[in-house]
Amino acid sequence: MAGDKRNGSVRINRYEQEVNRADMETAAALARALDVPLAYLFAEEDDQAEMLLEFAKLTKSERSKVLDQVRELATKRKGRSSSTKS
Repeated sequence: MAGDKRNGSVRINRYEQEVNRADMETAAALARALDVPLAYLFAEEDDQAEMLLEFAKLTKSERSKVLDQVRELATKRKGRSSSTKS
């Protein structure tokens, strides 16, 4: 991303205000500049964004364990919601 900090902050503000739309290359460059996962920029909820930031700090093995736990929770939730529909 070329330009000084002032131009950068104006550009970011325009994205935030939805005046401009960033393409994927720009989004990837922004994520690198902010040192965040690209998916963080697209999170729809604050807790999703926080989860992505923390998840990115884990080792591959730790991420695998967390993902297994999330799958287990989701499966239990799905089971409960389908049993309440009956």
